[in-house]
Amino acid sequence: MPIIEPARINGAPDLVVEILSPSTGYYDLKKKARIYARHGVREYWIVDPEDKSIEVHVSQKGNFGLNQRVEEKGEIKSLVLDGLEIEAKEVFTQI
Repeated sequence: MPIIEPARINGAPDLVVEILSPSTGYYDLKKKARIYARHGVREYWIVDPEDKSIEVHVSQKGNFGLNQRVEEKGEIKSLVLDGLEIEAKEVFTQI
């Protein structure tokens, strides 16, 4: 909450959720991840509609390390947002 100002967000969010698309997948996975890590994002989720997978990457010394991964079903839990739990099948049945 301290980074939220009336006209803008002043700082990195704790969590970024990236939904991959075939045309920007490489950019999302490589370049954006480095930018997010460098600027202090603590948790980075990658949702891949093609594979029906969700990965949770956690900040570790300026880089992201894989913490959790599910395909099609299973539960993902945020480590930085208490109480945030997502059932993968709920995400992919909506697509």
